Amino acid sequence: MKIVLAYFLVFAPLSVISKQTRCRLTWVNGIAYNIDHVEQEKGDISKYFGGEKVDFCFNPSAMKNTEDTFGYAADLTQATTQKFGRITDEVNALVKHLKEAVLQVGKKGVVVHIAHSQGALLTYLAAKQLSPLEMSKIEVIAFGGAAALRRSQETPFARVINYYSVNDPLLLVVPPAAEALKSGFENEEFCFLAPRIGNPINDHYLLGPTYAQALAWEGKRFQQQYHSIIRRSTRPVLIFCIALFRAILVRLECFIKKLVQITFVPIFQVFLRVWNLLQSTILKPVVALLTLLWVAIFDIIQNFRQEEKYQPANVALKLANKEKEKKKKKK
Repeated sequence: MKIVLAYFLVFAPLSVISKQTRCRLTWVNGIAYNIDHVEQEKGDISKYFGGEKVDFCFNPSAMKNTEDTFGYAADLTQATTQKFGRITDEVNALVKHLKEAVLQVGKKGVVVHIAHSQGALLTYLAAKQLSPLEMSKIEVIAFGGAAALRRSQETPFARVINYYSVNDPLLLVVPPAAEALKSGFENEEFCFLAPRIGNPINDHYLLGPTYAQALAWEGKRFQQQYHSIIRRSTRPVLIFCIALFRAILVRLECFIKKLVQITFVPIFQVFLRVWNLLQSTILKPVVALLTLLWVAIFDIIQNFRQEEKYQPANVALKLANKEKEKKKKKK
């Protein structure tokens, strides 16, 4: 009886606190993205969602670089054909990606799927190949979508929200979104944002200030819904500890540099000066004296042994020539 009571008093509350729905955060990008862009921006998206890992489905661009106009035109052409219902390899890749995500989270899990620009159009086409059960486990968050996603009997998503900046150029090709904007914001599946920049192209960017504010809202909701209290409370502490540790390392590095400059550099300079002084005043004269002594000792030894002194060839020739000249003068 005491064991049962202890469980309900201690372990049961802890299990409720630490309870966390199994979830997966996915993302499909729009046009003009290369793999480096996706790898970089998935980290920024993860920060909004409490450090949750972002599993992206890469929608490749035909652009070779940021100034490739023909590649951009090819991306737009592909999106136009998809707008008319053409199923491309990118659509099939997203279908596979979402099916795998649903399998991984299990029966009680949820997949939160972020779709931007052309990515929303890919999601719209991919939904036609998903079962109602699979769609019921997927929440769709679309930003500036080239197609509006809706909940219906054919597409029973767990949740759908379409964010549009009111100056987003894609409103011109997405009639449901344009109608929702005219209706006075009464549709819960659409949320219209005031542009922060005022440039339609820049406001359409996923991580620009306009859509980033909506990402921040969705990130907070995601953490409240699918992260445990323990994770939400410990993550800020962990981030603070990491930041503090980095700050300490920076300060320590600065301290060591100053210590080296103040102590070791002057000591090394003094050592060099002393060494130079010793070389000029003591070592060089001592070495010269020892050299003379060695030569003198070597000469004494040669004389004692009655050995011929070694002379270089040029010196010997000069001496021989001098002796010849002396003999000629005597004659």
